[in-house]
Amino acid sequence: MNHLIKYCRYYNGEEECPASIQENENEYLWSYEKFWVEDNERRDENNLNTREYIRCGLKDFNVDDGIPITLKALLFNRHRHWTGGYGIESDRESFIQWYLEFYLNTK
Repeated sequence: MNHLIKYCRYYNGEEECPASIQENENEYLWSYEKFWVEDNERRDENNLNTREYIRCGLKDFNVDDGIPITLKALLFNRHRHWTGGYGIESDRESFIQWYLEFYLNTK
């Protein structure tokens, strides 16, 4: 599992979310990354989240950013759950904007 942590921006192997992450209200990202690291099924490229991510046209999105497609797929799934529901195109564009402006540019 330790080799997977290098892909995470918030989770560093802690059992509990650090106060600094909680103060910035990013504990949800910490928990998603922790879940991804600890759950083998979430890292299977044929899992439901990854298939949904690809089906929504995101397979080639930002492929060179160093973040595995399975982690991006989990983030996309959670993004759609909390802020989506306006159609695939809208959800995809909203995720791309959030991912580039917030997830990659904050920590």
